[in-house]
Amino acid sequence: MSHKPDSAEYDLGTAWDVSSAEFQERRGRATDSAHYGPFAPTENELRLLGDVSGQRILELGCGGGQCAIAFAKQGATVAGVDLSPVQLDFARELAQEQGVSVAFHLGDVADLSAFGDSSWDVVTSVYAFHYLEEMAPCLAECHRVLVPGGRLVFCLDHPMRDCFWDETDGDMAVYPVRSYFDERPMDWHMRGPEQTWMRTYHRTIAQWIDLLHAAGLRLIRLVEPVPPQDLADEPWASEFDIQVGTQIPQAIIFVARADKP
Repeated sequence: MSHKPDSAEYDLGTAWDVSSAEFQERRGRATDSAHYGPFAPTENELRLLGDVSGQRILELGCGGGQCAIAFAKQGATVAGVDLSPVQLDFARELAQEQGVSVAFHLGDVADLSAFGDSSWDVVTSVYAFHYLEEMAPCLAECHRVLVPGGRLVFCLDHPMRDCFWDETDGDMAVYPVRSYFDERPMDWHMRGPEQTWMRTYHRTIAQWIDLLHAAGLRLIRLVEPVPPQDLADEPWASEFDIQVGTQIPQAIIFVARADKP
């Protein structure tokens, strides 16, 4: 296992550069639908955005670009932002392979200065926001770049799932071992030969709603998908997921609207 970094050593972009190949091999190259993580239905099933043809969609933390490409294939004008050059190289290669145009940008999702005010109809993010220690600047930027009434749609591991993270063992427990209200960051390693350390930040559902409202984003829908019953067949599933995963929500999806004058 690799050396666990202290705060001064840790760099999220480097961590994703190292993990990209293994992650994308397990993630796959499917671009038929945007997704909401490994344990949730796809956008084609949930239809949270409806018909995206003609919409301008910005994806934050786009990674390998599968969601951005799916939206482009459905007629949207799409851009993606990510801080990993290796992930973006994969995304550009995949977009070319799929025959669509997506503008991929290297950058910080808390700094969207490359984009003008009210320039996007939708901002999306899939399992990226929990890597941010400070959410307020990112959400303020989301509000700025959205048109009045535009939507922010993002998903995460359900905060309840964090209660089962056993920091001592470095693995998920089959019973709660961490307080739902514990705000300490969670250090864990990405599965794969590199065993790369990652750091994520736990927030309660109430904290997420307060952050959205403070940024001028009004929550209009909260989705807690029922986990698939055949978790043993999922490439991301662990022993924890198989034993406990059908008993608690695994993912959470926030849909918010930009309130503007």
